Amino acid sequence: MDDFGSVGLASPDHTGHGDPALEPLRSRVRVQWAEVLEHDDFGDDEDFFEAGGNSLLVAEIMASLGALFGMRLELRLFFDHPTVDELAGALAARGVFRAPAPR
Repeated sequence: MDDFGSVGLASPDHTGHGDPALEPLRSRVRVQWAEVLEHDDFGDDEDFFEAGGNSLLVAEIMASLGALFGMRLELRLFFDHPTVDELAGALAARGVFRAPAPR
């Protein structure tokens, strides 16, 4: 459907934020955002809603991430942490920072 180019790869907008050890998780969050927003023109510290998101897309992202990591993720977590950096950190704090569940 859409080609998002280098989504999830290091670029000037996606480097130097937060803990470097979280980059794999941050990258996964970034990819999910780009898929639902249908663009990758946002920074890791940009608010999801300012990047064009809405609450229905939040539900889609959290369902996808929950399935990927094999756990139920509350929507409230996203609303409390609406940037790529913040959400990756919150997910890591909940123990999500591990290899994705096999598909």
